[in-house]
Amino acid sequence: MTSLLLLMAAALGLGYAQSTTSECDYQWITQPIDHFGASNGTFMQRYSIFDEFYKPGGPIMFFQGEEGWILDCANTTIMYEYARQLGGLAVSLEHRYFGESLPFGQDSHTTSNMKYLTLDNVMADAVSFVEHIKKTNNGTSDSKAIIASGSYGGFLSAAFRLNHPDTFFGSLASAGPVKSFSNSSDPDTYNWWKWVNRVYLDRSKEAADKIQHAFETLQNRFTSGDVAGLKEELSLCSTPSSNDTLGDALILNSLVNIFSFAVEFNYPVAKFGRGPIANPFEQFINMTLEESDPIQVLNRTFWAWFGAPGASNVPCFNYTDPNFVLGGVPLIEHVPFEYITCTYLPLASANIPEGTIFPAFPTASDSVPQYCKAKYGVTSMTQEEIFERYHFSPADIKNSTRIIWSNAEFDPTSAVSVDYLPLSTDPCASRMILTSNMAHREDLFMPDLADSETLTALRNKEVQIFKEWLEFCQ
Repeated sequence: MTSLLLLMAAALGLGYAQSTTSECDYQWITQPIDHFGASNGTFMQRYSIFDEFYKPGGPIMFFQGEEGWILDCANTTIMYEYARQLGGLAVSLEHRYFGESLPFGQDSHTTSNMKYLTLDNVMADAVSFVEHIKKTNNGTSDSKAIIASGSYGGFLSAAFRLNHPDTFFGSLASAGPVKSFSNSSDPDTYNWWKWVNRVYLDRSKEAADKIQHAFETLQNRFTSGDVAGLKEELSLCSTPSSNDTLGDALILNSLVNIFSFAVEFNYPVAKFGRGPIANPFEQFINMTLEESDPIQVLNRTFWAWFGAPGASNVPCFNYTDPNFVLGGVPLIEHVPFEYITCTYLPLASANIPEGTIFPAFPTASDSVPQYCKAKYGVTSMTQEEIFERYHFSPADIKNSTRIIWSNAEFDPTSAVSVDYLPLSTDPCASRMILTSNMAHREDLFMPDLADSETLTALRNKEVQIFKEWLEFCQ
C-alpha cells in the first residue's frame, strides 16, 4: 500500500520529502537540570537530526517537542519537508520532563522535582540545543534557526522568538494559545466553547439543535431521578445514583468534551494518540442526523471515539473517574502538562458560557489557581505577569517580527490564539493565518494524500514566507 501511495504521489507531481525510517535514531544532549544555578545536576535530553538535504549555511528547521510522551522524529514533521525545500537541517527536541527526557528518572514527576519545569528552563534548553547543533555540524555556524511546534508547543514557538530573537530567527506557532488564562477578568478570553458551538452551527443547524436537545434531555433525566436506565443506554461502568450532583456533572463533562475533541482533531485520517477515527466531526454530524433517540445521539458519538481501536478504547464509560475523559487524547502526558498549566500557562478552556448548544459550565476565574495551590503548592502566574515577563502582551505580539500564527477553522484553540494582526508593508512582520477545513496543528504533520487543498496551500504559503524571511530579513 505504501509503494502504491508513493507512486500516486509521484504521478500527481507531489515532490514531498518522504520519511525514511519508522524507528527514529534518537541522540542525546546533556543539559543542566537548572540553567540558572539552583541545581548542579544534569540530565539527558533526547533529540533527532536529519542532514540529507542540508547545504552549508541553510536554516536549522527545529521542531520543538510538545506535551506528549512521544517525541516526533524530525522526519515525521513538516520541518523535514521544509528542510528539503530550503536546503536545511531538520531537528526535533524533546521537552524536558516528557517522554524519556527526565531530569530525575522515574521520580521526575514528584511535586518537589518538578520545580525545575519552568518556561525559562524550557527556553534555555532550546537555546543550548541550537548552540550544540551549530558546534557539532559543519557549516551551520551561521545558520538561522526557525522554530515550529503546535498547541502548547505553539505557545513555546512564539515564546522562543519573542524572548530569544538572537537564537530563533523565525517561528511557526501553530494553534498557540495566548489567551484564556484562568485568572483573567476579561470574559472575551473564554471563547473556546463559543468556537466549538459556532463550528457545529455552521455545519448543520439541524444537527446542532439535536445535540442541544440531547443534552437537555439528559439533564432532565438527572433532575427527575430517571437515571437507572442510563447504565445500559450509555454503557456506563456502574449505575448512577439519583441526586448525585457530582456524578451527573462528570457524565456531562465527558460527553460534552467528546464534541470538542471531534472538531479539534477532525483529521481526514486517524492520528495515533490524537484522533482514533477519521473525519470525526462529519461522523458526529451524520450520526446525530440519523438518530431519533436524543440519548443515543450522545451514546453513539461517545462510543465512536472511545470504542474505536487504539489507545483510547475502553470497555465501559467509567464516569466516576474524574480523569476518565483525559484518556480521549492519550498522547498527552498529563502530570507534567498539568503542572505547566498550574504555573506559566494557566489555561481555562473548561468555561462553557450560557447560550451555546452545550450545558453551561461557568468556571470561577480563581478556581484553577486554587486547585494548583492545593495540589502542587504553586502560585499560577497571572495574565499580566505572563504578558510582562515573557513579552506576550497584545502590543508585543502586534510589534513582533517573523512569527506565523497558524490557526484552523475547526480548532477551538483558534479562539484563544492570536486573532488579529494589523497589515504591514514590512515583509518581516508577523502574520496570522486562519485556514479553512483544517484541524488542530494539522499543518505540522508530514503531507498526506488525504490533506485538504486548503492545508496544502497553507504549507506552500508557510515555506514561501520562510524563503522571504531568509532572503530579505536580517
